[in-house]
Amino acid sequence: MMDHKDRLPPSDKKNASQEHVDTPDPFADFDLSESVGYFALSGLDVGECTEQDEALLQSLFATRTRVVFHKVPTTGRNDAVVQEFVRLEKTALDLRHVPEVSVFIQLRAEFPWLEETISVLDHACMLARRGNGILRLPPLLLVGPTGIGKTSLLRRFCELAEVPYVVISAGGASDSMVLKGASRVWSTAQPGAVIRLIQQTEVANPIIIIDEVDKCGSGNQNGNLIDTLLQLIEPSSAAMWHDEFLLGRADLSAVNYLMTANRSDQLSGPLLSRVRTVRQGFMCSKDLLRALPQAVAQVAQSYGWPAEQIPVMDPLTAQRIVRASKDLRKLYRAAEVWLRIIAENEDRQDAELVLH
Repeated sequence: MMDHKDRLPPSDKKNASQEHVDTPDPFADFDLSESVGYFALSGLDVGECTEQDEALLQSLFATRTRVVFHKVPTTGRNDAVVQEFVRLEKTALDLRHVPEVSVFIQLRAEFPWLEETISVLDHACMLARRGNGILRLPPLLLVGPTGIGKTSLLRRFCELAEVPYVVISAGGASDSMVLKGASRVWSTAQPGAVIRLIQQTEVANPIIIIDEVDKCGSGNQNGNLIDTLLQLIEPSSAAMWHDEFLLGRADLSAVNYLMTANRSDQLSGPLLSRVRTVRQGFMCSKDLLRALPQAVAQVAQSYGWPAEQIPVMDPLTAQRIVRASKDLRKLYRAAEVWLRIIAENEDRQDAELVLH
């Protein structure tokens, strides 16, 4: 790369050299590692950046981050919780990218009976990959009977995609405080789950899983949960969200919302018109049989069993368990009973060896 002094007339090179020594380097403490990568992709020379190049770099950086907390007043209550948000005021937070294709291969292997839901998630990520690569999911409502793994699938997707998430149980929730928190004029007020998750993870596009949204209560004392949810899943209103705890504006338009329900006929029309609804049916015997090895492995691992010590179930026992189970929850309970029997038999054999 040509040094800038080589482009000067010979008479000016000495002066340029002296200026170079005396003038402090404004980028001495600036990490150009990411910038070099961006410019290399664009075929630009890092040493010859123009104003247009700098604007390009800033736009590329902007696609990876977002300022969420624009203004956090410190008037009134100003304790440690408030200061955690003040620290992030006007700070560009990370935007997570779409997961790799391998994530959906893994999901299909673990939840083959929920193919339709997996396809919706996969297609949304496929479209985002062709754009800026930022994870942006349509508000999704997964409707199906209990015990088919709706929430487990959504949790597993978040874990494999390495995206921060929180599960909010809407069953019996009578107001919206769980989502939007309470005004901090009250000494016991706490921030809502959405901004709390963003503050804790410093990620602007986490995933909020709202479980059993059809069982939400109808109370209006502190606002209805569904009414608040309608505002949050609408990008225009979420971008200008006035948070009661922050007493200021927050941009929540990048947050992703995934919901589950057993029935959709009890949900409001405005909510159904704003979400993508996917309906899943009961699990058949074939689905339960395919899920049984995973159920055994997860139950064993939850008790700390090493992977190499997890026994393999014989086909006859597997068929009996499947016939007695109607859903995933009963399947997991049966798997735990079977593992307990295995452990009891091994303990009995060990005891007999000691006595003899």
